Amino acid sequence: IAVNLDKDFEPLRPKQLRRVVLGPFYSAGITDNNSTVTEVLAKVRRPENAWLLTWTIQEVFSKSEKPGRKGLFSSEKTTQEFFINTDDLEAARQGVSSYENHALIPHEAYQALYAAGEAQKIFSGYKVHILSNGQVISDV
Repeated sequence: IAVNLDKDFEPLRPKQLRRVVLGPFYSAGITDNNSTVTEVLAKVRRPENAWLLTWTIQEVFSKSEKPGRKGLFSSEKTTQEFFINTDDLEAARQGVSSYENHALIPHEAYQALYAAGEAQKIFSGYKVHILSNGQVISDV
């Protein structure tokens, strides 16, 4: 996307682009999830609290700018060279410089996952945000 924006829109010089990818959304009784998530969400007393939303924030940034050239018979415009983190296999797979995984879950559902001993395994690599009494508690 970043390369195409840089190529197609002459006056733009994007140095950094961020994209938010929503999902998946897990809900007990509505979606077929991985078996662990399904079992634990089924234990939540109130069905309206038996859900989990995940999203990923992807970021790509320019590492250098290739200056354009104007000649008599041809010209090239100034373009960005974007950094793709090849040291991180998941970042390379997504084609981004960096990414963050996030999860939003109601307090009651988080308690059920924690009590079942599954919270650490399910949320490994995620920044967890817990919804409790209308407030969001982050970085649990």
